[in-house]
Amino acid sequence: MNIVIKNSRIIDGTGNPWFRGEIGIKEGKIIEINRRLSTKAERVIDAKGLIVTPGFIDVHTHSDAALLMNRSALNYISQGVTTNVIGNCGISAGPLNKKTVRDLLTLVAPNFKGDPTEFWTSFGGYLDFLERVGVAINVVPLVGHNTIRIAVMGLEERKPTQNELEEMKRLTEQSMRAGAFGLSAGLIYIPGIFAENEELIELCKVVSKYGGIFTMHIRGEGDTGIEAIQEAVEIARKANVPLEISHFKCEGKRNWGNASKRLELIENARKEGLDVTADFYPYTFALTFLHSLFPPWLFKDGLGSITEKLKDSNVREQLRKYIKVAGDVIGISNEEDWGTVVLSNPSNPRYRGKSILEIAKEREREIIDTVCDLIQSEGISLGILLHWMCEEDVDEIAKHPITMVGSDGAVATSQGEMMHPRYYGTFARVLGHQVREKKLIRIEEAIRKMTSFPAQRFGILNRGILREGMYADCVVFNPERIIDRASIAEPNRLSEGIEYVIVNGTLVFEKGKFTDEYPGKVHRKTAEKD
Repeated sequence: MNIVIKNSRIIDGTGNPWFRGEIGIKEGKIIEINRRLSTKAERVIDAKGLIVTPGFIDVHTHSDAALLMNRSALNYISQGVTTNVIGNCGISAGPLNKKTVRDLLTLVAPNFKGDPTEFWTSFGGYLDFLERVGVAINVVPLVGHNTIRIAVMGLEERKPTQNELEEMKRLTEQSMRAGAFGLSAGLIYIPGIFAENEELIELCKVVSKYGGIFTMHIRGEGDTGIEAIQEAVEIARKANVPLEISHFKCEGKRNWGNASKRLELIENARKEGLDVTADFYPYTFALTFLHSLFPPWLFKDGLGSITEKLKDSNVREQLRKYIKVAGDVIGISNEEDWGTVVLSNPSNPRYRGKSILEIAKEREREIIDTVCDLIQSEGISLGILLHWMCEEDVDEIAKHPITMVGSDGAVATSQGEMMHPRYYGTFARVLGHQVREKKLIRIEEAIRKMTSFPAQRFGILNRGILREGMYADCVVFNPERIIDRASIAEPNRLSEGIEYVIVNGTLVFEKGKFTDEYPGKVHRKTAEKD
Protein backbone atom coordinates (compact mmCIF):
# COMPACT_ATOMS: atom_id res chain seq x y z
CA MET A 1 0.00 0.00 0.00
CA ASN A 2 1.09 3.58 -0.62
CA ILE A 3 -1.31 5.12 1.92
CA VAL A 4 -3.59 3.69 4.59
CA ILE A 5 -6.13 5.93 6.35
CA LYS A 6 -6.96 4.36 9.73
CA ASN A 7 -9.48 4.90 12.56
CA SER A 8 -11.78 7.06 10.44
CA ARG A 9 -15.44 7.79 10.07
CA ILE A 10 -16.15 7.37 6.38
CA ILE A 11 -18.78 9.35 4.47
CA ASP A 12 -18.74 7.65 1.10
CA GLY A 13 -20.43 10.40 -0.96
CA THR A 14 -23.72 8.62 -1.67
CA GLY A 15 -25.68 10.35 1.08
CA ASN A 16 -25.63 7.23 3.27
CA PRO A 17 -24.80 7.62 7.00
CA TRP A 18 -21.13 7.54 7.99
CA PHE A 19 -19.52 4.27 9.04
CA ARG A 20 -16.25 3.35 10.70
CA GLY A 21 -13.55 1.94 8.50
CA GLU A 22 -10.07 2.14 7.02
CA ILE A 23 -9.00 2.86 3.45
CA GLY A 24 -6.06 1.41 1.51
CA ILE A 25 -4.64 3.31 -1.47
CA LYS A 26 -2.20 2.01 -4.07
CA GLU A 27 -1.06 3.35 -7.45
CA GLY A 28 -3.62 6.15 -7.48
CA LYS A 29 -6.69 4.09 -6.63
CA ILE A 30 -8.63 2.82 -3.63
CA ILE A 31 -7.92 -0.90 -3.47
CA GLU A 32 -9.52 -1.79 -0.14
CA ILE A 33 -12.05 -0.43 2.35
CA ASN A 34 -12.66 -2.45 5.48
CA ARG A 35 -13.32 -2.08 9.18
CA ARG A 36 -9.70 -2.99 9.87
CA LEU A 37 -6.71 -3.14 7.50
CA SER A 38 -3.65 -5.09 8.61
CA THR A 39 -1.66 -4.26 5.48
CA LYS A 40 1.50 -2.22 5.94
CA ALA A 41 1.85 1.05 4.03
CA GLU A 42 4.47 3.63 3.13
CA ARG A 43 2.34 6.23 4.88
CA VAL A 44 -0.29 5.75 7.58
CA ILE A 45 -2.71 8.57 8.34
CA ASP A 46 -4.40 8.27 11.74
CA ALA A 47 -7.84 9.82 11.26
CA LYS A 48 -9.14 9.31 14.79
CA GLY A 49 -11.82 11.93 15.47
CA LEU A 50 -11.79 12.93 11.80
CA ILE A 51 -14.01 12.25 8.78
CA VAL A 52 -12.87 10.91 5.42
CA THR A 53 -14.84 11.75 2.28
CA PRO A 54 -14.32 11.73 -1.49
CA GLY A 55 -12.47 14.78 -2.82
CA PHE A 56 -14.81 17.71 -3.40
CA ILE A 57 -15.77 18.56 -6.98
CA ASP A 58 -16.33 22.26 -7.67
CA VAL A 59 -18.75 22.40 -10.60
CA HIS A 60 -18.40 26.13 -11.26
CA THR A 61 -14.95 27.70 -11.54
CA HIS A 62 -13.06 30.08 -13.80
CA SER A 63 -9.59 28.59 -13.31
CA ASP A 64 -8.76 28.19 -17.01
CA ALA A 65 -5.95 30.76 -17.24
CA ALA A 66 -5.25 30.88 -13.51
CA LEU A 67 -4.11 27.24 -13.39
CA LEU A 68 -1.26 28.18 -15.72
CA MET A 69 -0.12 30.83 -13.23
CA ASN A 70 -0.63 28.86 -10.00
CA ARG A 71 -0.40 25.11 -10.53
CA SER A 72 -0.83 24.34 -6.81
CA ALA A 73 -4.44 25.60 -6.65
CA LEU A 74 -3.80 26.11 -2.93
CA ASN A 75 -7.01 28.02 -2.28
CA TYR A 76 -8.94 24.96 -3.51
CA ILE A 77 -7.00 22.05 -2.03
CA SER A 78 -6.98 23.84 1.35
CA GLN A 79 -10.79 23.57 1.40
CA GLY A 80 -10.84 19.97 0.20
CA VAL A 81 -11.47 20.54 -3.52
CA THR A 82 -9.69 18.00 -5.74
CA THR A 83 -11.47 18.74 -9.05
CA ASN A 84 -12.36 22.00 -10.82
CA VAL A 85 -14.95 22.19 -13.60
CA ILE A 86 -13.59 25.06 -15.72
CA GLY A 87 -14.86 27.10 -18.68
CA ASN A 88 -18.04 28.38 -17.04
CA CYS A 89 -20.24 31.41 -17.81
CA GLY A 90 -19.41 31.23 -21.51
CA ILE A 91 -15.66 31.82 -21.07
CA SER A 92 -13.05 29.15 -21.79
CA ALA A 93 -9.38 29.24 -22.76
CA GLY A 94 -10.14 28.09 -26.31
CA PRO A 95 -10.88 28.10 -29.15
CA LEU A 96 -9.01 31.32 -29.92
CA ASN A 97 -8.63 33.57 -32.95
CA LYS A 98 -5.42 35.63 -33.03
CA LYS A 99 -7.34 38.57 -34.51
CA THR A 100 -9.87 38.75 -31.65
CA VAL A 101 -8.07 37.22 -28.65
CA ARG A 102 -7.29 40.64 -27.19
CA ASP A 103 -11.02 41.39 -26.94
CA LEU A 104 -11.48 38.21 -24.91
CA LEU A 105 -8.57 38.97 -22.59
CA THR A 106 -9.62 42.60 -22.08
CA LEU A 107 -13.06 41.46 -20.96
CA VAL A 108 -12.11 38.66 -18.57
CA ALA A 109 -8.34 38.53 -17.98
CA PRO A 110 -6.82 41.99 -18.47
CA ASN A 111 -3.76 41.06 -16.38
CA PHE A 112 -2.93 37.92 -18.39
CA LYS A 113 0.59 38.36 -19.75
CA GLY A 114 1.48 37.58 -23.32
CA ASP A 115 -0.50 36.15 -26.21
CA PRO A 116 -1.95 32.67 -25.55
CA THR A 117 -2.29 32.02 -29.30
CA GLU A 118 1.49 31.55 -29.36
CA PHE A 119 0.88 28.33 -27.41
CA TRP A 120 -2.58 27.14 -28.53
CA THR A 121 -5.62 28.22 -30.53
CA SER A 122 -7.92 25.19 -30.41
CA PHE A 123 -9.75 23.97 -27.32
CA GLY A 124 -7.86 20.69 -27.50
CA GLY A 125 -4.59 22.59 -27.84
CA TYR A 126 -5.27 24.30 -24.50
CA LEU A 127 -5.95 20.94 -22.81
CA ASP A 128 -2.69 19.57 -24.25
CA PHE A 129 -0.81 22.61 -22.94
CA LEU A 130 -2.36 22.26 -19.48
CA GLU A 131 -1.36 18.59 -19.36
CA ARG A 132 2.23 19.49 -20.20
CA VAL A 133 2.32 22.14 -17.46
CA GLY A 134 0.99 19.77 -14.78
CA VAL A 135 -1.35 20.83 -11.96
CA ALA A 136 -2.18 19.67 -8.43
CA ILE A 137 -5.92 19.16 -9.01
CA ASN A 138 -8.10 17.41 -11.57
CA VAL A 139 -9.69 19.49 -14.32
CA VAL A 140 -13.02 18.95 -16.11
CA PRO A 141 -13.32 21.37 -19.07
CA LEU A 142 -16.34 23.07 -20.62
CA VAL A 143 -16.12 25.12 -23.81
CA GLY A 144 -17.54 28.65 -23.60
CA HIS A 145 -20.13 30.11 -25.97
CA ASN A 146 -18.74 33.63 -25.53
CA THR A 147 -15.25 32.42 -26.42
CA ILE A 148 -16.56 30.67 -29.54
CA ARG A 149 -18.57 33.75 -30.57
CA ILE A 150 -15.58 36.06 -30.10
CA ALA A 151 -13.41 33.71 -32.17
CA VAL A 152 -15.92 33.88 -35.04
CA MET A 153 -17.58 37.32 -34.73
CA GLY A 154 -15.58 39.39 -32.27
CA LEU A 155 -17.82 41.58 -30.12
CA GLU A 156 -20.35 42.47 -32.80
CA GLU A 157 -23.93 43.15 -31.70
CA ARG A 158 -25.91 41.18 -34.27
CA LYS A 159 -27.10 37.75 -35.28
CA PRO A 160 -24.49 35.52 -36.89
CA THR A 161 -24.75 34.94 -40.60
CA GLN A 162 -25.46 31.36 -41.66
CA ASN A 163 -21.79 30.87 -42.44
CA GLU A 164 -20.78 32.26 -39.05
CA LEU A 165 -23.29 30.02 -37.26
CA GLU A 166 -21.92 27.00 -39.12
CA GLU A 167 -18.39 27.99 -38.06
CA MET A 168 -19.54 28.30 -34.43
CA LYS A 169 -21.10 24.84 -34.68
CA ARG A 170 -17.89 23.49 -36.19
CA LEU A 171 -15.81 24.90 -33.32
CA THR A 172 -18.29 23.50 -30.80
CA GLU A 173 -18.06 20.04 -32.38
CA GLN A 174 -14.28 20.26 -32.60
CA SER A 175 -14.14 21.14 -28.88
CA MET A 176 -16.50 18.32 -27.91
CA ARG A 177 -14.39 15.84 -29.88
CA ALA A 178 -11.28 17.18 -28.13
CA GLY A 179 -12.79 16.37 -24.74
CA ALA A 180 -15.16 19.15 -23.62
CA PHE A 181 -17.83 17.92 -21.21
CA GLY A 182 -20.31 20.46 -22.53
CA LEU A 183 -21.00 24.07 -23.46
CA SER A 184 -21.38 26.99 -21.08
CA ALA A 185 -23.10 30.33 -21.66
CA GLY A 186 -23.04 33.69 -19.88
CA LEU A 187 -25.95 35.77 -21.10
CA ILE A 188 -25.29 38.92 -19.08
CA TYR A 189 -21.82 39.32 -20.54
CA ILE A 190 -20.57 40.69 -23.84
CA PRO A 191 -21.01 39.15 -26.42
CA GLY A 192 -23.34 36.45 -25.02
CA ILE A 193 -25.90 39.12 -24.27
CA PHE A 194 -26.33 39.58 -28.05
CA ALA A 195 -27.16 35.91 -28.68
CA GLU A 196 -30.72 34.92 -29.49
CA ASN A 197 -32.13 31.58 -28.42
CA GLU A 198 -31.89 29.98 -31.85
CA GLU A 199 -28.12 30.47 -31.87
CA LEU A 200 -27.77 28.72 -28.51
CA ILE A 201 -30.18 25.94 -29.48
CA GLU A 202 -28.16 25.14 -32.59
CA LEU A 203 -24.91 24.92 -30.62
CA CYS A 204 -26.57 22.86 -27.89
CA LYS A 205 -27.82 20.38 -30.49
CA VAL A 206 -24.18 19.70 -31.29
CA VAL A 207 -23.42 19.23 -27.59
CA SER A 208 -26.38 16.86 -27.26
CA LYS A 209 -24.97 14.61 -30.00
CA TYR A 210 -21.90 14.02 -27.86
CA GLY A 211 -23.78 13.43 -24.61
CA GLY A 212 -22.63 16.75 -23.16
CA ILE A 213 -24.22 19.19 -20.72
CA PHE A 214 -25.25 22.84 -21.12
CA THR A 215 -24.43 25.14 -18.19
CA MET A 216 -25.91 28.61 -18.16
CA HIS A 217 -25.45 31.91 -16.39
CA ILE A 218 -29.00 32.93 -17.18
CA ARG A 219 -29.97 36.27 -18.72
CA GLY A 220 -31.10 37.77 -15.42
CA GLU A 221 -31.04 36.76 -11.74
CA GLY A 222 -32.97 39.75 -10.41
CA ASP A 223 -36.40 40.98 -11.44
CA THR A 224 -36.25 39.02 -14.70
CA GLY A 225 -35.15 35.80 -12.99
CA ILE A 226 -38.38 33.89 -13.63
CA GLU A 227 -38.33 34.69 -17.35
CA ALA A 228 -34.61 33.90 -17.55
CA ILE A 229 -35.09 30.45 -16.01
CA GLN A 230 -37.96 29.79 -18.39
CA GLU A 231 -35.76 30.81 -21.31
CA ALA A 232 -33.00 28.43 -20.18
CA VAL A 233 -35.44 25.55 -19.83
CA GLU A 234 -36.86 26.26 -23.29
CA ILE A 235 -33.38 26.15 -24.88
CA ALA A 236 -32.68 22.83 -23.16
CA ARG A 237 -36.05 21.44 -24.25
CA LYS A 238 -35.56 22.33 -27.92
CA ALA A 239 -31.95 21.13 -28.01
CA ASN A 240 -32.64 18.00 -25.95
CA VAL A 241 -29.65 18.68 -23.72
CA PRO A 242 -29.19 18.42 -19.91
CA LEU A 243 -29.22 21.87 -18.28
CA GLU A 244 -27.25 23.13 -15.27
CA ILE A 245 -28.30 26.61 -14.05
CA SER A 246 -25.23 28.30 -12.64
CA HIS A 247 -24.99 30.03 -9.23
CA PHE A 248 -28.75 29.90 -8.70
CA LYS A 249 -29.96 32.93 -6.73
CA CYS A 250 -32.51 35.71 -6.17
CA GLU A 251 -30.87 39.10 -6.69
CA GLY A 252 -32.24 42.36 -5.32
CA LYS A 253 -34.35 43.10 -2.24
CA ARG A 254 -37.51 43.12 -4.35
CA ASN A 255 -36.93 39.43 -5.05
CA TRP A 256 -35.96 38.21 -1.61
CA GLY A 257 -38.11 35.32 -0.47
CA ASN A 258 -38.68 34.01 -4.01
CA ALA A 259 -36.22 31.10 -3.91
CA SER A 260 -38.96 28.48 -3.53
CA LYS A 261 -40.87 29.92 -6.48
CA ARG A 262 -37.79 29.77 -8.70
CA LEU A 263 -36.87 26.27 -7.54
CA GLU A 264 -40.40 25.20 -8.38
CA LEU A 265 -39.73 26.07 -12.03
CA ILE A 266 -36.94 23.48 -12.05
CA GLU A 267 -39.15 20.94 -10.29
CA ASN A 268 -41.88 21.46 -12.90
CA ALA A 269 -39.37 21.07 -15.74
CA ARG A 270 -38.17 17.81 -14.23
CA LYS A 271 -41.76 16.59 -13.98
CA GLU A 272 -41.96 17.15 -17.74
CA GLY A 273 -38.94 14.91 -18.15
CA LEU A 274 -36.35 17.66 -18.67
CA ASP A 275 -32.97 17.05 -17.05
CA VAL A 276 -32.42 20.31 -15.12
CA THR A 277 -30.31 20.94 -12.01
CA ALA A 278 -28.53 23.93 -10.43
CA ASP A 279 -25.54 24.91 -8.32
CA PHE A 280 -25.08 27.52 -5.58
CA TYR A 281 -22.50 29.20 -3.36
CA PRO A 282 -23.20 29.94 0.34
CA TYR A 283 -22.80 33.74 0.34
CA THR A 284 -25.21 36.68 0.12
CA PHE A 285 -22.99 38.74 -2.17
CA ALA A 286 -21.83 38.17 -5.73
CA LEU A 287 -18.71 39.09 -7.72
CA THR A 288 -18.64 40.29 -11.32
CA PHE A 289 -17.22 42.96 -13.61
CA LEU A 290 -18.46 46.55 -13.56
CA HIS A 291 -18.94 46.32 -17.34
CA SER A 292 -21.73 43.75 -16.79
CA LEU A 293 -23.93 46.65 -15.62
CA PHE A 294 -23.41 48.60 -18.85
CA PRO A 295 -25.82 48.64 -21.83
CA PRO A 296 -24.84 46.55 -24.89
CA TRP A 297 -24.77 49.58 -27.21
CA LEU A 298 -21.73 50.91 -25.37
CA PHE A 299 -19.65 48.03 -26.75
CA LYS A 300 -20.74 48.05 -30.38
CA ASP A 301 -17.62 49.89 -31.64
CA GLY A 302 -15.23 47.67 -29.69
CA LEU A 303 -13.60 47.87 -26.28
CA GLY A 304 -10.94 50.35 -27.26
CA SER A 305 -13.51 53.09 -27.80
CA ILE A 306 -15.28 52.83 -24.45
CA THR A 307 -13.03 55.01 -22.29
CA GLU A 308 -13.16 57.75 -24.93
CA LYS A 309 -16.96 57.48 -25.19
CA LEU A 310 -17.36 57.87 -21.43
CA LYS A 311 -15.73 61.33 -21.59
CA ASP A 312 -18.73 62.51 -23.62
CA SER A 313 -21.42 64.21 -21.52
CA ASN A 314 -24.09 63.01 -23.96
CA VAL A 315 -23.04 59.38 -23.44
CA ARG A 316 -23.17 59.86 -19.68
CA GLU A 317 -26.69 61.25 -20.00
CA GLN A 318 -27.70 58.19 -22.05
CA LEU A 319 -26.29 55.98 -19.28
CA ARG A 320 -28.43 57.79 -16.71
CA LYS A 321 -31.50 57.15 -18.82
CA TYR A 322 -30.51 53.50 -19.30
CA ILE A 323 -30.21 52.94 -15.55
CA LYS A 324 -33.66 54.42 -15.00
CA VAL A 325 -35.19 52.11 -17.62
CA ALA A 326 -33.13 48.95 -17.05
CA GLY A 327 -32.49 49.36 -13.34
CA ASP A 328 -34.81 46.54 -12.36
CA VAL A 329 -32.99 44.17 -14.72
CA ILE A 330 -29.50 44.90 -13.41
CA GLY A 331 -30.61 45.32 -9.79
CA ILE A 332 -29.96 49.06 -9.48
CA SER A 333 -32.99 51.30 -9.68
CA ASN A 334 -32.06 54.16 -7.32
CA GLU A 335 -29.08 55.89 -5.78
CA GLU A 336 -29.29 53.83 -2.58
CA ASP A 337 -28.75 50.62 -4.61
CA TRP A 338 -25.28 51.83 -5.59
CA GLY A 339 -24.39 51.35 -1.93
CA THR A 340 -24.53 47.59 -2.63
CA VAL A 341 -21.92 47.81 -5.43
CA VAL A 342 -18.50 47.49 -3.78
CA LEU A 343 -15.11 47.71 -5.56
CA SER A 344 -13.14 44.47 -5.34
CA ASN A 345 -9.77 45.12 -6.98
CA PRO A 346 -9.15 48.84 -7.67
CA SER A 347 -5.56 49.90 -8.30
CA ASN A 348 -6.11 52.64 -5.73
CA PRO A 349 -6.10 50.74 -2.41
CA ARG A 350 -8.10 53.45 -0.61
CA TYR A 351 -11.17 52.45 -2.66
CA ARG A 352 -10.97 48.69 -2.04
CA GLY A 353 -14.08 47.57 -0.17
CA LYS A 354 -15.87 50.88 -0.72
CA SER A 355 -19.18 51.19 -2.53
CA ILE A 356 -19.80 53.32 -5.60
CA LEU A 357 -22.15 55.42 -3.44
CA GLU A 358 -19.44 56.01 -0.81
CA ILE A 359 -16.90 56.99 -3.43
CA ALA A 360 -19.38 59.35 -5.13
CA LYS A 361 -20.05 61.12 -1.82
CA GLU A 362 -16.35 61.26 -1.02
CA ARG A 363 -15.60 62.82 -4.39
CA GLU A 364 -18.74 64.98 -4.28
CA ARG A 365 -19.69 63.62 -7.70
CA GLU A 366 -22.92 62.31 -9.18
CA ILE A 367 -23.19 58.49 -9.41
CA ILE A 368 -22.85 57.99 -13.19
CA ASP A 369 -20.02 60.52 -13.35
CA THR A 370 -18.28 58.55 -10.60
CA VAL A 371 -18.76 55.26 -12.46
CA CYS A 372 -17.40 56.76 -15.70
CA ASP A 373 -14.46 58.33 -13.87
CA LEU A 374 -13.60 54.96 -12.30
CA ILE A 375 -13.65 53.24 -15.69
CA GLN A 376 -11.36 55.97 -17.02
CA SER A 377 -8.82 55.31 -14.26
CA GLU A 378 -9.29 51.58 -13.61
CA GLY A 379 -10.37 50.06 -16.94
CA ILE A 380 -13.60 48.29 -17.86
CA SER A 381 -12.75 45.02 -16.11
CA LEU A 382 -12.94 46.56 -12.65
CA GLY A 383 -14.26 43.94 -10.23
CA ILE A 384 -17.31 44.60 -8.06
CA LEU A 385 -18.98 42.80 -5.16
CA LEU A 386 -22.78 43.00 -5.17
CA HIS A 387 -24.67 42.66 -1.88
CA TRP A 388 -27.85 41.46 -3.53
CA MET A 389 -29.02 38.22 -1.85
CA CYS A 390 -30.53 37.29 1.52
CA GLU A 391 -29.53 34.45 3.85
CA GLU A 392 -32.97 32.83 3.83
CA ASP A 393 -32.93 32.37 0.04
CA VAL A 394 -29.35 31.09 0.08
CA ASP A 395 -30.34 28.49 2.68
CA GLU A 396 -33.48 27.48 0.80
CA ILE A 397 -31.46 26.87 -2.35
CA ALA A 398 -28.68 25.05 -0.47
CA LYS A 399 -30.96 22.45 1.10
CA HIS A 400 -32.91 21.62 -2.07
CA PRO A 401 -32.03 18.11 -3.36
CA ILE A 402 -31.40 19.24 -6.96
CA THR A 403 -28.63 21.73 -6.08
CA MET A 404 -24.90 21.09 -5.78
CA VAL A 405 -21.99 23.27 -4.63
CA GLY A 406 -19.98 25.53 -6.95
CA SER A 407 -17.73 28.36 -5.82
CA ASP A 408 -17.90 30.55 -8.94
CA GLY A 409 -14.29 31.28 -8.06
CA ALA A 410 -10.89 30.58 -9.59
CA VAL A 411 -7.43 29.47 -8.61
CA ALA A 412 -5.95 32.47 -6.80
CA THR A 413 -2.86 33.89 -8.47
CA SER A 414 -2.02 37.05 -6.51
CA GLN A 415 -3.03 39.14 -3.50
CA GLY A 416 -4.32 42.04 -5.58
CA GLU A 417 -6.58 40.22 -8.05
CA MET A 418 -10.35 40.50 -8.18
CA MET A 419 -11.46 38.11 -5.46
CA HIS A 420 -14.47 37.02 -3.45
CA PRO A 421 -14.18 35.07 -0.15
CA ARG A 422 -15.79 32.13 -1.98
CA TYR A 423 -12.43 31.52 -3.75
CA TYR A 424 -11.01 30.27 -0.45
CA GLY A 425 -14.04 29.39 1.65
CA THR A 426 -17.04 27.96 -0.23
CA PHE A 427 -16.83 24.28 0.74
CA ALA A 428 -15.62 24.91 4.28
CA ARG A 429 -18.46 27.41 4.74
CA VAL A 430 -21.10 24.88 3.71
CA LEU A 431 -19.72 22.30 6.17
CA GLY A 432 -18.95 24.72 8.99
CA HIS A 433 -21.74 27.27 8.74
CA GLN A 434 -24.69 25.57 7.04
CA VAL A 435 -24.10 22.03 8.36
CA ARG A 436 -22.57 22.41 11.83
CA GLU A 437 -23.73 25.84 13.00
CA LYS A 438 -27.15 26.15 11.37
CA LYS A 439 -27.92 22.41 11.08
CA LEU A 440 -29.51 23.21 7.74
CA ILE A 441 -28.31 20.07 5.96
CA ARG A 442 -27.16 16.64 7.17
CA ILE A 443 -23.41 16.33 6.73
CA GLU A 444 -23.87 13.25 4.53
CA GLU A 445 -26.22 15.20 2.25
CA ALA A 446 -23.79 18.13 2.05
CA ILE A 447 -20.99 15.75 1.06
CA ARG A 448 -23.25 14.21 -1.63
CA LYS A 449 -23.74 17.71 -3.10
CA MET A 450 -19.93 18.08 -3.27
CA THR A 451 -18.98 14.63 -4.57
CA SER A 452 -21.17 11.92 -6.12
CA PHE A 453 -23.87 14.30 -7.34
CA PRO A 454 -21.52 16.52 -9.42
CA ALA A 455 -19.56 13.45 -10.61
CA GLN A 456 -22.79 11.87 -11.88
CA ARG A 457 -24.10 15.14 -13.27
CA PHE A 458 -21.05 15.97 -15.37
CA GLY A 459 -20.14 12.38 -16.23
CA ILE A 460 -16.82 12.35 -14.34
CA LEU A 461 -15.92 8.68 -14.30
CA ASN A 462 -14.58 6.75 -11.28
CA ARG A 463 -14.73 9.67 -8.87
CA GLY A 464 -17.09 11.15 -6.29
CA ILE A 465 -17.56 7.98 -4.21
CA LEU A 466 -15.26 6.10 -1.85
CA ARG A 467 -15.36 2.61 -3.29
CA GLU A 468 -12.77 -0.01 -4.15
CA GLY A 469 -11.52 0.58 -7.70
CA MET A 470 -12.29 4.31 -7.72
CA TYR A 471 -9.57 6.93 -8.07
CA ALA A 472 -8.18 7.94 -4.69
CA ASP A 473 -9.33 11.55 -4.32
CA CYS A 474 -9.88 11.90 -0.56
CA VAL A 475 -10.37 14.60 2.05
CA VAL A 476 -9.70 14.13 5.76
CA PHE A 477 -11.20 16.87 7.94
CA ASN A 478 -12.25 17.72 11.48
CA PRO A 479 -16.05 18.20 11.50
CA GLU A 480 -15.86 20.27 14.70
CA ARG A 481 -13.28 22.71 13.37
CA ILE A 482 -13.94 23.10 9.67
CA ILE A 483 -14.91 26.69 8.80
CA ASP A 484 -14.17 29.40 6.25
CA ARG A 485 -11.94 32.30 7.34
CA ALA A 486 -11.95 34.39 4.18
CA SER A 487 -13.84 37.70 4.33
CA ILE A 488 -14.34 40.76 2.14
CA ALA A 489 -11.58 42.53 4.06
CA GLU A 490 -9.27 39.47 3.92
CA PRO A 491 -10.49 37.33 1.00
CA ASN A 492 -7.38 35.14 0.74
CA ARG A 493 -7.36 33.52 4.20
CA LEU A 494 -7.19 29.74 4.16
CA SER A 495 -10.08 27.76 5.61
CA GLU A 496 -9.54 25.74 8.78
CA GLY A 497 -10.23 22.12 9.63
CA ILE A 498 -8.93 20.36 6.51
CA GLU A 499 -6.13 18.06 7.66
CA TYR A 500 -5.17 16.03 4.57
CA VAL A 501 -6.08 16.10 0.87
CA ILE A 502 -5.20 13.28 -1.54
CA VAL A 503 -5.42 13.61 -5.35
CA ASN A 504 -5.06 10.46 -7.45
CA GLY A 505 -3.42 8.67 -4.55
CA THR A 506 -0.88 11.42 -3.84
CA LEU A 507 -0.91 13.59 -0.73
CA VAL A 508 -1.09 17.24 -1.90
CA PHE A 509 -2.09 19.03 1.33
CA GLU A 510 -1.03 18.18 4.86
CA LYS A 511 -1.63 20.14 8.05
CA GLY A 512 -2.01 23.50 6.27
CA LYS A 513 0.84 23.02 3.80
CA PHE A 514 1.05 22.23 0.09
CA THR A 515 3.30 19.21 -0.49
CA ASP A 516 4.67 20.43 -3.85
CA GLU A 517 3.13 17.51 -5.73
CA TYR A 518 1.21 17.86 -9.02
CA PRO A 519 -0.78 14.65 -9.62
CA GLY A 520 -3.88 16.26 -11.16
CA LYS A 521 -5.40 14.88 -14.36
CA VAL A 522 -6.98 16.81 -17.24
CA HIS A 523 -10.17 14.88 -17.95
CA ARG A 524 -11.56 14.57 -21.45
CA LYS A 525 -15.06 13.37 -22.15
CA THR A 526 -14.85 10.24 -24.27
CA ALA A 527 -18.51 9.67 -25.18
CA GLU A 528 -18.97 8.89 -28.86
CA LYS A 529 -21.32 10.86 -31.07
CA ASP A 530 -24.86 9.46 -30.96
